[in-house]
Amino acid sequence: MKMSNKTGNQIPEKDKTKASSKLNKKKELLIILLSFAASFTFFFFSPVDIFLGNQKEFVVSFGHVAVPLLITSLISAALLILIQNIFLIIHEKAYIVISRLIFGITLAAYIQSLFLNSKMAAITGDDARYSDNKFTVILNLAIYIVLIILPLILSILAGKFKSNKLLNFGKGMIIPYLSILIFGMQLAGTGSSMLTADFDKYKKTYTSYLSYEPSMSLSKDENIVVFLVDRLDGLWMDTIIDEYPDLNDRFEGFTFYQNNISHNTNTFPSVAQMLTNYRYQGTEWADYVSKAWESDTVAKNLKENGYKVNLLIDNLTTYSCVAQLDGQCDNILSCSSDDVKFNYVGKGGIVPTMAQISLSKLSPYICKSLVTVGLGANLSADFVTYSKPMDDMMPMAVGIESDLKYNDYIKSHEFNSGSDAKTFSYIHLNGAHDDSDELTALYDSSIPTDRWSTARGDFEILFYYFDQMKKLGIYDNSTIIVLGDHGRAPFEIEREGKDGIESAITTALLVKPKNANAEPLKFDRESELSNDFFPASILEYAGIDHEKFGCSFNDVINGDLHPERYFQTYDFGGYGRVIYKTLYKVTGDARNFDNWEAQEEHE
Repeated sequence: MKMSNKTGNQIPEKDKTKASSKLNKKKELLIILLSFAASFTFFFFSPVDIFLGNQKEFVVSFGHVAVPLLITSLISAALLILIQNIFLIIHEKAYIVISRLIFGITLAAYIQSLFLNSKMAAITGDDARYSDNKFTVILNLAIYIVLIILPLILSILAGKFKSNKLLNFGKGMIIPYLSILIFGMQLAGTGSSMLTADFDKYKKTYTSYLSYEPSMSLSKDENIVVFLVDRLDGLWMDTIIDEYPDLNDRFEGFTFYQNNISHNTNTFPSVAQMLTNYRYQGTEWADYVSKAWESDTVAKNLKENGYKVNLLIDNLTTYSCVAQLDGQCDNILSCSSDDVKFNYVGKGGIVPTMAQISLSKLSPYICKSLVTVGLGANLSADFVTYSKPMDDMMPMAVGIESDLKYNDYIKSHEFNSGSDAKTFSYIHLNGAHDDSDELTALYDSSIPTDRWSTARGDFEILFYYFDQMKKLGIYDNSTIIVLGDHGRAPFEIEREGKDGIESAITTALLVKPKNANAEPLKFDRESELSNDFFPASILEYAGIDHEKFGCSFNDVINGDLHPERYFQTYDFGGYGRVIYKTLYKVTGDARNFDNWEAQEEHE
């Protein structure tokens, strides 16, 4: 078959071959550039940028993330090149559809991350609830879909209107040019972040961990034991006591202070603020945690006054790396570096988790919550595994599994009263945070599981601990505190059929001072307490001057004081970022919302 040009002259077969070869080279160039742009957008640039912006929140160093992501991106690019070539061989129109859709998805994801993520929420394990503003969600989805199908539509129109210069601008090279642009802009941005990042500052100590073992050794002289039961709302505690009246006897010597509030609505920054007395002022998550532990903390004061300090606390929401706690607690142990292994591709490993959070960043709002299912604040907890069982290791993430592990450990190991110094132990339990059949079963596996039965089951850990202290004869001379870091979250109040925070949120606080009378649980509805008074209270219970830390629980209880109390609500506005919403001043009975006054300005 011979071809003719517009003048009617025949085109030689050699020129025809050159034209065909040129056309194939264009297609191959498009395939290669598009494959690299798409793969690196999803599997390298996006997750690496997230890591670089939140180094303190990951348990591994940059190289352990960047190298496997780079390899994953190259493998993905090779697969996309292969797939597109297969479609090109089978049917050119199918290839056109596939290649244009790949480019459309890449373009939509890039535009989403660059311009449309203003309402991006941090990953905390709670519902992000992007559906609050339905118009924004729908508009965002519409833009995303249009961007995906736009290259395919333009390609179809260009094929039908070959003489249209606008539609055929660039002679088929627009997608390669734009692919280079998308790749280049991201490379420049990521490269700049890498050049300015302080990697030495965030080096991780993989072999150090918080151990249960030292916390099993208590003092015959005096102990302060704090059980933080996550999300233990004051009204929930009322319900638990009503449903399980045996608690009145089990909490022997305790007083339940029902007029107590937390300062914050979330575990971050509540727990770190309680342990460090360093007030959160809206800085980035990891920056706050670092500065908090560098401040004049409760642990430092206890250590300076001869106490042994044992902290069993949540990584990330309370501290970023064990190195921050050096010199402040006595239950930091180390294992051999040979025992440490990096989980690259397994469940919860580096590549699948970083890819998952990358997809959450690159997806439209309507998909973000679905993409992040299973991820919590400690999303990097499984990046490091250990070649042999470390049964005394406190898991980095506090949750149902960590409670069960702690329960198993204390029941399979002996408590002792051989500590050569007074002790302070702070033990963070999951408590009422999530419904759990396993935790409910610690009390009674035959009862239905709900938030209250879960908390009741979790209390069995406390009661076993109390029983061991009684056997050692150290229960009476020890101060024991059971409290929540915060109460119900505002979205849980909405589930109850109420509007936002229009129902007072109190936080459970139960205290057994040393040498308390062996009486059933008592109740105090009058004392106007706050978790803000926790740091000063610990120093007072330890016999240390607490004036620099402010008001203590006993100052209020015994002095009939009516201090100003504040409750701060937050929104999570991005990875590691927290945005102030409303600050309330609470006076009198915190359980009456009429006593809550929203503040327009605050420090």
